[in-house]
Amino acid sequence: MSTELNLVELLAGIGIFLFGMYQLEEALKQLSGSTFRKLLRRFTENWFRSVVSGTVATAVLQSSTAVSLMVLAFAGAGVLGMESAIGVIIGSNLGTTLTSWIVATLGFKVKIELLALPFIGVGGLGLIFFGTSGRGANICKFLVGFGFLFMGLDYMKTSIDGMAQHYDLAALKHYPGIVFILIGFLLTAIIQSSSASMAIILSAIYSGVLAFPMAAYMVIGINLGTTLTVLIGSLGSQTIKKRVAISHLLFNVVTAVLAILLFPLLMYLIQKTIHLENDPVTGIALFHTMFNLIGVIVFLPFIGFFTNLIVRLVREKKATLTRYLHTLKPDVTEAGIEALKNEIRHLIVEVIRYHLRLLKLSRKEPFQSFLKKEEPAITKELPAEEQYQNIKLLEAEIYTFASGLQTHELRDEEARELNKLLHATRNAVASAKILKDVQHNLQEVEAADNAEIEKLMIHFKEKWATIHQEFIRVLEEKETSTNISMIHGLTLKNKEDDIAFTQLITSVIASRKINQADIPTQITLNRAFNMSVRQMTHALRDLLFTEPEVEIVEKLSEGAR
Repeated sequence: MSTELNLVELLAGIGIFLFGMYQLEEALKQLSGSTFRKLLRRFTENWFRSVVSGTVATAVLQSSTAVSLMVLAFAGAGVLGMESAIGVIIGSNLGTTLTSWIVATLGFKVKIELLALPFIGVGGLGLIFFGTSGRGANICKFLVGFGFLFMGLDYMKTSIDGMAQHYDLAALKHYPGIVFILIGFLLTAIIQSSSASMAIILSAIYSGVLAFPMAAYMVIGINLGTTLTVLIGSLGSQTIKKRVAISHLLFNVVTAVLAILLFPLLMYLIQKTIHLENDPVTGIALFHTMFNLIGVIVFLPFIGFFTNLIVRLVREKKATLTRYLHTLKPDVTEAGIEALKNEIRHLIVEVIRYHLRLLKLSRKEPFQSFLKKEEPAITKELPAEEQYQNIKLLEAEIYTFASGLQTHELRDEEARELNKLLHATRNAVASAKILKDVQHNLQEVEAADNAEIEKLMIHFKEKWATIHQEFIRVLEEKETSTNISMIHGLTLKNKEDDIAFTQLITSVIASRKINQADIPTQITLNRAFNMSVRQMTHALRDLLFTEPEVEIVEKLSEGAR
């Protein structure tokens, strides 16, 4: 019964520790996350500054995983080059050792109740007064997280003390170091937190459950376990993200090999030279720092070579974004213009796919059937940001092909048709960009806890669904006269929707059921939706109609004003 109770107490300790770590990380991200995002973007011009930036960012944010995933995002966006990204990853390994020192120095040298309870009490009361957002609230979350972190540590220590009394672990000394490395790796892979794994090991060595060498080998395994999250984050991503993730893995593997080779020397230095044999908790924190520092020192002179090696190992896969243009050269202008029309239709479908994704409508009918029919998709199952980047890349491919056509002698009507098709391309991509720019507003509205805002969001989605059903009908309609009528109808509907929204938002404001601070967001979203629809309507018009037919549509639109 005692053993079961200790196991429950250990699990409770891990849960409380992880909750505290989560609160701590979230608070630090809110308080200084943007600062460190700017730091990573500005201070990574060379490998040395990249390493320093990674070390500082991880030490302050208290999460090597958060920094590593941030690096993946920046690398994918083209903000960080390969060498800079690898430098930050290397630095983050050194920065994460600060957590070990905090736990080792405070968690085992100070009475927990003197440290944890005041932080939880002050932070909890502060959250009542400050609410859940704002700088004051984030400071309180930091205090609560700090308190829970050490409360969880205390539970872990107590539970492992009990386990030490029931088990004779002397037999474990006969197992090879690789066994303990594997235990550390699996522990981190399961918990998904190197900080929590370190806390468990420090608690075990403090209680006498683990001998110093066993714990040291487990720390090497923990370092390897941190690579899993980054590897998972890179799955199905751009090549540069895969390269950064593989570099993280290889750096940690090489550092682990160095730690194993130098293990007897490091043990001698820590226990005999620095005389920490009677303070194994501090000794483990020092071991963690020493072998990571050795890894950084060994890698720094070869970071350029290492970068080139990764580039050769993880080769760029040339993804074919175009569906029609890559199959022919722009030598025959008539065929080239027809292929261009088909490719621009493909681009418009991808923009529609992106629109529906942002509004969470892509899995609803009739959209799901339409999108499935239009596969393979260049944006399918990708994060929204990568979907947009692929749309931009497809736009570039279209312009490159059009430029090739223009090097040949074109008839006047062909030149005008080409110009009109490029207008369609610009308008389609502009339609996507308008929505991309208000993506944060969409997320803000969807997270709002207000019945009237929810009604407005439903209104937006219904309007968006109706409009996009019309876009699809236009794309599938073969009769030009019908399409002219539908495009004109879309223009009228967009204007009517704008007027209807103005009346709706006016009545909502008059009812005082919405905060004044939320009104600009609603107006911004409505304006963005209307502009996006207008751009898409123009894209369809320029793609599907001849110049005389475009003039007919424009006259109809002018007559409706």
